[in-house]
Amino acid sequence: MEHIKELGKEMSNEDYSTGLELLSYELDTEQQDVNWQLLSSENKFV
Repeated sequence: MEHIKELGKEMSNEDYSTGLELLSYELDTEQQDVNWQLLSSENKFV
């Protein structure tokens, strides 16, 4: 998290906010993919 904050220091608040929103979306998508893989590997489908 500190690394992200450091990178954000060189950005405008608007660009930093947009970047955080995109990162949040990417992390959520990755988490869903991993959870799906876990369920699939255990043959548990929701």
